[in-house]
Amino acid sequence: MSFSHNRGDLVMEWLEARAAVHTFGTELPRRTETVPLREAAGRTLAAPLHSLTALPATATSAMDGWAVSGDAPWLIGDPILAGDPPATTPLAPGTARPIATGGCVPARTHGILRSENGTVDHADAAHPRGVLHRGGRARPGEPASGEHVRARGEECGLDELMLEAGCVLTTPRLALAAVTGHDTLGVTGAPTVELLLLGTEVIESGIPAAGQVRDAYSPEFPALLAGMGTELTALKRLPDDLAQTVAAIRSSTAALVISTGGSARGPADHVRAALTELGATLLIDGVRMRPGHPVMLARLADGRLMLCLPGNPLAAMLVLASLGVALIDGMLGRPLAALGRVVLAADVANLSASTRLVAYRLTAGGAVPTARQGSGMLRGLAEADGVAVVPAGGASAPEPVDTLLLPW
Repeated sequence: MSFSHNRGDLVMEWLEARAAVHTFGTELPRRTETVPLREAAGRTLAAPLHSLTALPATATSAMDGWAVSGDAPWLIGDPILAGDPPATTPLAPGTARPIATGGCVPARTHGILRSENGTVDHADAAHPRGVLHRGGRARPGEPASGEHVRARGEECGLDELMLEAGCVLTTPRLALAAVTGHDTLGVTGAPTVELLLLGTEVIESGIPAAGQVRDAYSPEFPALLAGMGTELTALKRLPDDLAQTVAAIRSSTAALVISTGGSARGPADHVRAALTELGATLLIDGVRMRPGHPVMLARLADGRLMLCLPGNPLAAMLVLASLGVALIDGMLGRPLAALGRVVLAADVANLSASTRLVAYRLTAGGAVPTARQGSGMLRGLAEADGVAVVPAGGASAPEPVDTLLLPW
């Protein structure tokens, strides 16, 4: 087939493209794995997670002190430690039991008197554990009803929704899963990715000779893609050759193929012709963004996707950070990440009609663009704290602008 459509129909604004690639990602099939909690960090929750127990499962003490019933003075009974089974008899009026934080509170407990707010008379034959009084630091009438008692279900009830499907399993979320009774979690399987690095002039190591450039992608893309939630199954280097490009794409079995270079319309750019020969369908043919406008997204004949990054390093990395992340999030069932906001501390020009992505340093006064941000440069991005999304026409300090959350 050939791409006989009107190319302008497939050129998108940056925000539109970001939403579109996310949607295309969500349409691909996903698989689910069940893993132990200790192996779930950073994975994506495949289905809503509900509590298997109330939290706490029974009323517990929030403080070290005494569980008291009725008014002072209180005759002191046996202590209650965290981990002890709940008492089988209610606490009688006029009595108290020493209790540790996390201990089960007996029925009919009025409240917990903190350990530093009580005083105990010496024990004697009539009062073998002593008698408890309010100390000088206690408020009149302390404790109030229910004070320092964590009621059953205070944090959550049984079968209550804890986490939404599609959330990234952070350390606190894994801890929440554990305390609500889970030992394993269903997570979305990592989408497979194959990386094709195109360019006859690209060398893998050493100092480039005249006309050559160093490979800027293979040192960091594997770790970057893994951190985004994917499994890199292959990394191939190809010269600017149509037949080899066609063969590499045809032989790939990954759910997502990512290429660098060859996406423009120059004499050495063969990705477009390769996609045509393979019967692919272009979904996006350029994005109004600077740098990175010659990006393409195609659906291969078997339904898999191919993201074609520009060859220039800054352009490729910003396309991957903005569109690649959104695409992979969609493939994982994650929501499209919201953009951040930052206040500019310097004016940022944008004379084009496209969205401009600008690396910045964060200062006390706000965001200041870094130097050296040509599409073939990396120094400005390497020095950056973030990337500002500058609309057509530019933005002036102290105007707030959107920011892109970076995956590194």
